[in-house]
Amino acid sequence: MHLKSTLSVLAIAAVATMAKDFSGAELYTFDEYTYGKYEARMKMAAASGTVSSMFLYQNGSEQASATRWVEVDIEVLGQKPNSFQSNIITGKAGNQVTSEKHHTVSPAADQGFHTYGIEWTPNYVRWTVDGVEVRKTEKGVNDEKNQVANLIGTQGLRFNLWSSESQAWVGAFDESKLPLFQFINWVKAYKYTPGQGPNGSDFTLDWADNFDNFNGSRWGKGDWTFDGNRVDLTDKNIYSRDGMLILALTRKGQENFNGQVPQDAEGDAEFNGSTQQQSSSSVASSSSEQYNPPSSSSQENNPFVSSSSSADPTGILPTRVKLQNKDIRGTVNAKGARVNPNNKANYQVDFNF
Repeated sequence: MHLKSTLSVLAIAAVATMAKDFSGAELYTFDEYTYGKYEARMKMAAASGTVSSMFLYQNGSEQASATRWVEVDIEVLGQKPNSFQSNIITGKAGNQVTSEKHHTVSPAADQGFHTYGIEWTPNYVRWTVDGVEVRKTEKGVNDEKNQVANLIGTQGLRFNLWSSESQAWVGAFDESKLPLFQFINWVKAYKYTPGQGPNGSDFTLDWADNFDNFNGSRWGKGDWTFDGNRVDLTDKNIYSRDGMLILALTRKGQENFNGQVPQDAEGDAEFNGSTQQQSSSSVASSSSEQYNPPSSSSQENNPFVSSSSSADPTGILPTRVKLQNKDIRGTVNAKGARVNPNNKANYQVDFNF
């Protein structure tokens, strides 16, 4: 009887910790920001059943105890690589408010590089592709669900490659297409400085990364999974090769990249030209009046914001928050991760938007 009970317990434990058959990847900034502009030059991955993304996200939104959900998405859904889905997610875990829209991309997102952009301000969220606006949700104009006003606090920048079990959303999974790769040539983050940016614009370059080397003080690598995802996210599927950051989707045990890194001369020129221009312009405008976002919005009811965080002493930087270490903030994913099955009740997330 004792042996039987022991075997039963072991069997239950084995099921709870059973690994999934596939491996994906998630890259995230340790810092979170209040407002800003974020650009990434990418060639996305695409096959039926997959999601290749760039998004802003407030860590901890997925928890049932969280005050609010705060997220802005760019997602290439594998069954439709000639478009991407933009989305704002607000509300609370289990009762999210969404506003999905779809936008054509040519050449298809997995066939060429494009520069994807998200602008987040107190008054609007704007999406661009190759510098062209494809959507703008503006407070008091076309924001019927009042979502812009509910993007309260801070958000970090994230990228991930995974496979959703929602066939209606992304199509039937075709594992014969593996391995798949999302290539990120460079990323730029801009501070929100209304009227004080180059040529009177509202954004000033904060930092840029062309991935000549992996900056472990800026970027973290996900090592978790979540309900509705058929893959485990792992640091083994993130690579920095030949000036390109690579996210991979593979079979378990085959985490690797042995392919050829695609060339992106146009993107390289865009990075070098605009970065140099922004650097010289920011020096010229540094004596101008600067914008300080309200500190209350970055810390109100947000357990993941350090109480010691504050605006940059120069008055230029918007509030930025260093995420606490994984053990403190919980091993959770931006899409509703729950690694510890004992905490299942804390992660009630509906993925079928």
